[in-house]
Amino acid sequence: MSEKIWLKTAKIIVRASGHPLFKPNDTMINLLQTLLTEDQAKFLLNFRNPILTFAKLKQKTAMEDNALKNMLDSIMDEGIILDMLNEDSNIIEYRLLSPFPEFFEHTLIKEGTKEKRKKLAKIYDKMLKEASEMIQKNYETILPLFKTEMPAYTRIVPIDKELIIPEEETLPFYEVSKIVDRYDTISLSRCPCKFEKELLDDPCKMTTDQFRCFHFGTLGRYYIEHGFGKPITKEDAKKILLEAVNDGLVHKAFHYNSDINKEENALCNCCKCCCILFQSYYRGVWPFHTKTSYIAEIDENTCTGCGTCVEKCPTEAIYLIDNISNIDKSKCIGCGVCVALCPEKSRTLLKTELRSVYLPVPKVVQSD
Repeated sequence: MSEKIWLKTAKIIVRASGHPLFKPNDTMINLLQTLLTEDQAKFLLNFRNPILTFAKLKQKTAMEDNALKNMLDSIMDEGIILDMLNEDSNIIEYRLLSPFPEFFEHTLIKEGTKEKRKKLAKIYDKMLKEASEMIQKNYETILPLFKTEMPAYTRIVPIDKELIIPEEETLPFYEVSKIVDRYDTISLSRCPCKFEKELLDDPCKMTTDQFRCFHFGTLGRYYIEHGFGKPITKEDAKKILLEAVNDGLVHKAFHYNSDINKEENALCNCCKCCCILFQSYYRGVWPFHTKTSYIAEIDENTCTGCGTCVEKCPTEAIYLIDNISNIDKSKCIGCGVCVALCPEKSRTLLKTELRSVYLPVPKVVQSD
């Protein structure tokens, strides 16, 4: 009977995620058994509808208010459920989250034993490997579906070279600082992507500081209340952003319901070697699809062909011809990493219309 409960819970979670890449298999069950008690797993069987109110859950479970609240809090503390206010009804809703990116993000950065988090890192890595094998096996069938079915998940916020912090002076209102300035509640948390790579003995090549993820407003409150992040000031957030610029990280803004017309709920500072989105692309799991309003330009008169931009470009959009830097503009996400790190200051970012950059999932050789 116990085995059936875990399988049913895995099916509920996969269905709620709406993600075809992950299956209710032994790996998923292993993940759930690492994170949840059997009573918590049974409770999640109520989420055949992935969004429920407290009243609806009380009706379905017949639990007393305190018992139901304690159960919800315990599962939210694990990062499996999110509570959010429905702006139309003004009622709190409880949403069952998906394995990627939510479980991945929350469970790795939650305080716990190193042994448990190492186990989780290995499970998540195995899940990506299984997803890659499935995609690559069905590559020709799935490739056109990605183009039509997968929305842009993030918007790139360019590195602003003029984001400097003179002592006791106010930052100018550039892109990233504008986002920070809009929120009173800001959470800072450890980057789960960089931490996972450390746990897998393959640490980040760009930075040694893993505390680079911001969550805002309602989501920031959730991170702080349930122990995934700590509150910080706007001023501290901007200082951390400047450090991220100097490390050559990519600012990525996330929006509610993956809709860039909605307000931001998170801002990450990402690198090619760790970021789950970049890694999923390079490992042949899913395409890289983003929105951007910038594109990089090169001054050929000052470029020395040193290759720094080629090495650091997160989408491998830059290459050298006759010792001069060139760029594939269809792959440029306008992140500004090449601008920030060019030793000759030969690169600039140009403002463009909002555009999509879609990089099809690559064909990769599977490793053992």
